[in-house]
Amino acid sequence: MTRDEFDIVFGPWSDWLRDAAEVKGAPVDFVALNLLSSASAIVGNARWAVPWEGWKEPPIIWGMLIGDPSSGKSPALDAILDPIKAIDNELSAEYKTARKVWNEKDELAKLVLAQWKIDAKAAIKEGNEQPAKPSGADAGAPPIRGRIRITDTTTEKAADLIRDSWRGLLLSRDELSGWLGSMDRYSGGGDRPFWLEAYGGRSFTVDRKNSPEPIIVDHLSIAILGGTQPDKLDSLLLHSDDDGLLARFLTVFPAPMPLKRPTVTLGTEKAQQALERLRKLEPITDDKGERRPYFLHFQEPAQQALQEFRQQCRDWEGEVSGLMKSHIGKLPGLAVRVATVLALLDCAIMNGEPVNSISAAHLGRACHYVGEHMRRHAHRAYGAASMPAEVKAASRIAEIIQSEGLRQISTREIQRRGLVGLQSAKEIAPAFAVLQGASWIDTIAQSGPGRPAKIFAVNPHLENMR
Repeated sequence: MTRDEFDIVFGPWSDWLRDAAEVKGAPVDFVALNLLSSASAIVGNARWAVPWEGWKEPPIIWGMLIGDPSSGKSPALDAILDPIKAIDNELSAEYKTARKVWNEKDELAKLVLAQWKIDAKAAIKEGNEQPAKPSGADAGAPPIRGRIRITDTTTEKAADLIRDSWRGLLLSRDELSGWLGSMDRYSGGGDRPFWLEAYGGRSFTVDRKNSPEPIIVDHLSIAILGGTQPDKLDSLLLHSDDDGLLARFLTVFPAPMPLKRPTVTLGTEKAQQALERLRKLEPITDDKGERRPYFLHFQEPAQQALQEFRQQCRDWEGEVSGLMKSHIGKLPGLAVRVATVLALLDCAIMNGEPVNSISAAHLGRACHYVGEHMRRHAHRAYGAASMPAEVKAASRIAEIIQSEGLRQISTREIQRRGLVGLQSAKEIAPAFAVLQGASWIDTIAQSGPGRPAKIFAVNPHLENMR
């Protein structure tokens, strides 16, 4: 995505996202997806999109960052999670204050209740009418601790948390492969059905192990955000059940960033204030006193644009197969979700008028992001998982050459980077052979005593070959 395209997609957030990426030494694509996923959890069930009658879509976005250990995945997560942690801390402080007040009220209620029981027992004994239970005998329901983020929890605990908070949650993990790999697809004890429903925001019931009463969640809405390494893509993508779980993730797999010192500073106050405004969005209370999402309907031009995008996705589906086909089938729904989050993020950071509908401009930005930009990242991720080892290694070396503008490369140059799968000469040599066969590099002849080091010149016409 060009700089101008990025500015169009992310609007008033674009400068902050670029500053965050520079300060954290991470690709801006990492930070941008982190923002979308985190914001979707904060909005949660307060706002849902309605493209047209019969189609309701929660804003929940699942994001997967793919990169080497040194690619900046964790720092990029911190850029967004730091302001979220600050909000969580404020929510915890509010809860502690409310809990202290409730505890005092509850102590008084227990005394009132005890006295009422004594009076009622005496009245019954004397044959008099039993006194009415005083209102002060019940302190009411205890306050609920508000929270946005969880890191590691059972499905039962997650359901319990979201039932109490109602709104939504963000599950953030530095490494997603272990979490995904541990899940059993089948409902006889596995977690996959729970997480499939957590994407859709539907009603869900979790049976407790030690209680006859199940946990009933009105809208199970949990955003997921985390990273994984390229060498773990094989097990994630090629050896996974095609039940739609992985297809729901937006995946970003950028080229490595050159190492440099930041020239800007990052202020989190503006971002935190915007996210706090999202947190303050209220749902609707219906005639029965039940909470439900406030529905953001698509304007007519947005509906027309969405239908065109659906047809485009159908055409793309005909060009691919397997898990990539499943992923493309999810793109229209993902575009709806991203459009909703972008519209709300714009309003939050600009402190503008409330968002009451989704325009064609919002949807157009989202379609470009998921259809043109993120679809290419997904192609790279799914393609990398099926590449032969030497081609995969050659691709990673090619990225280094491109991103750093190298004019020559050597085995030692690659080894010093400590990349997984590219640490020994035996692993690197086949990759260099692939690049040499593709005319990316050529051997530099050397002379002198001893065994000469193998150094390759990068094709000076590489720019014209891309």
